[in-house]
Amino acid sequence: MSITKQIQPENWIERVSVFSDDNKGRLVSITLCNSEILVDEIPLMSVNYNYQFKGYDMVISVGGDAVELNHIINAPLELWETQNDYGDITSIEIIDFNNNEYIVTFCK
Repeated sequence: MSITKQIQPENWIERVSVFSDDNKGRLVSITLCNSEILVDEIPLMSVNYNYQFKGYDMVISVGGDAVELNHIINAPLELWETQNDYGDITSIEIIDFNNNEYIVTFCK
């Protein structure tokens, strides 16, 4: 049984940093609104969010030895994470100001 919990905005910088460090190199897929595949099984390099310097954007970088793609989510409003029974993160969901839903899923 998986558990999904919302991350409060005041915790985003710290949580995204830990998430990025703990999951670097894991294969991820990114979908938009559960239908359009934006990234398919590419290693995660980082997830960054720093409202002071990045203009309230969240940046997901993927690639092997070098960045292949920086996907920018403008003005995110909500951040959710899903964990499995063992506490491992299986996906994160970001909802932006246009109500677009981006889901970053770890490939098995």
